[in-house]
Amino acid sequence: MQRTLVTEAVDKIDESIILQGWVDTVRDHGKITFIDLRDRSGIIQCVGANLPKVTTESVVEVIGKVVERPEKLINPNIPTGKIEMQIKKLEVISMSSELPLPLDTDGYDIDENIRNKYRYLDLRRPRMSKNIRLRSKVTQFLRNYLSDLDFVEIETPILTKTTPEGARDFLVPSRLQLGKFYALPQSPQQYKQLLMVAGMERYFQCARCFRDEDPRKDRAYGEFTQLDMEMSFVKQKDILDLSEKMFTQLVKELFPEKKIMESPWPRISHKDAKEKYGNDKPDLRKDKNDPDELAFCWVLDFPLFTEQTDDDYFHGSGSSKWAPSHHMFTSPHPDDLALLETDPGKVRGLQHDFVLNGFEVGGGSIRIHDPKIQEKIFKLIGFSEKQRGQFEHMLTAFTYGVPPHGGIAPGLDRFLMAILGEPSVREVMAYPTSASGQTAVLDAPSEATSDQLEELGIKTLHAPPIEDKSSVYEKIIKLLEKREIEFQKYEHESVFTSEESAKVRGTTVHQGAKALVLQADKEFILLVLPADLKADLNRFKEILKFKKLAMASKESVEAKTGLEVGSIPPFGSLLGMKTYLDVRLSDNDEIAFNVGRHNKSVKMKYSDFVKVENPVLVK
Repeated sequence: MQRTLVTEAVDKIDESIILQGWVDTVRDHGKITFIDLRDRSGIIQCVGANLPKVTTESVVEVIGKVVERPEKLINPNIPTGKIEMQIKKLEVISMSSELPLPLDTDGYDIDENIRNKYRYLDLRRPRMSKNIRLRSKVTQFLRNYLSDLDFVEIETPILTKTTPEGARDFLVPSRLQLGKFYALPQSPQQYKQLLMVAGMERYFQCARCFRDEDPRKDRAYGEFTQLDMEMSFVKQKDILDLSEKMFTQLVKELFPEKKIMESPWPRISHKDAKEKYGNDKPDLRKDKNDPDELAFCWVLDFPLFTEQTDDDYFHGSGSSKWAPSHHMFTSPHPDDLALLETDPGKVRGLQHDFVLNGFEVGGGSIRIHDPKIQEKIFKLIGFSEKQRGQFEHMLTAFTYGVPPHGGIAPGLDRFLMAILGEPSVREVMAYPTSASGQTAVLDAPSEATSDQLEELGIKTLHAPPIEDKSSVYEKIIKLLEKREIEFQKYEHESVFTSEESAKVRGTTVHQGAKALVLQADKEFILLVLPADLKADLNRFKEILKFKKLAMASKESVEAKTGLEVGSIPPFGSLLGMKTYLDVRLSDNDEIAFNVGRHNKSVKMKYSDFVKVENPVLVK
């Protein structure tokens, strides 16, 4: 007999079949054992007597007869609920050890590092399995839809050239040309424009893109996937119409339970979006608690330029007033060309952002096809001759006849996150990178051997530190004991607010030393202040002479410290950050704080804390 899939069993009543899969649950009633068997198609109940011992998630083969269940025992919640299998023989192919994490929940409350470490188990979770299978269907739909419209799927290089595109590149050293480096592509932007020069006219690919930038809930660290599209001889309206029809049809076929609130999608100018909604990715849902409500819109007429800041280091030389608000290949609005000479700040770009439920799902633009205009943009953003030379290949190609062209690149991860209502893009990726930059399952990045480095002509300036396996809590206790500081330890229920913390410690809220991780210019700092006070970032920014000062994101805090927000201790020195201390904490003789855990605290003298940590005092 050949293997039968679980869902095929409903058509094989009174037949003997072979099932293979995983043991979802085991219910041993003494003489009779019930096993729910799971394969890629579904779950079926199997029942037998005197069966060999088996554990949950073991891989088994079951031979038996399919029978109808008694009417009162029908399970209406599963497709196989009207049948069950009477087991004649059960063979344990592979016995499972005790699981390191539960799989019978949605998984949201499980530490993400644990889920990533055992991702091959986490993907057995029904929610995750459904997400990954839906992702495959979405990708296949998009491929078929575009292929039917005469688009050509073309793969572009992964090993490419480092060019200033707005984020840090991942560099790959060359063994054959020592001292030179490839870069992993931030996007296929230049290659797809060159494909338009090549006369391909309609191109797409599901492109892997790589950017070394801080993670957020809607952006994974390191890599992501986008549907990359480019078309020749089109206007902006053509791109919007095609994309809108494609994604509307996708929702209709793959997500029939979802409701698109407005069709055609609203098209909103950047100026109106900012004035009416306060941002350029408005959430237009009428009921944000309805998981099936989808509000698509387009945001158009973005400013072509923004005033350059330190964050635009990769966009220009830093000597110019202007940086591109999208990228340096976006075409100026034809009505605003004259303003390039007189008032660049008022020039609109032919950029379009694809927004879904308040998330920017994708973006694109009509590109510059006139080399003279491209040179003008390079000049306005302050490109040096060396920087301009990094794009010589494009400028040369454009001298051989380039069609007007444009495109868009919706992010598949972000689209799926938004449409499924997931809290993070990592919930729709098979093997996501954690907020700390660690790849799922594999322990990467890792050290290279001395032989590997020598072959590449590379010497490391900073050897990886010897990892201290001690927890932050243990490090703080050891530090205080070594300095012979008097302190009191608390173990209590997990607390997540300053008020809860004060209550379990028996202190005032003002005694709490609240530690906030901030992004100051291009570094992280730790600001410590009384727990009952709010951080006036504008005041601290002015006092400390920072150009930029903002709260670090939850993901960035976890990546930098390895700790959860709310458990950060006031010891920046142990976390690789400079500590700044609001002197209003000195109102207290004693201060108390969490020590890397929500259920452990320490109380000590304020004066001793200053002596041990030696923070920068801020008045």
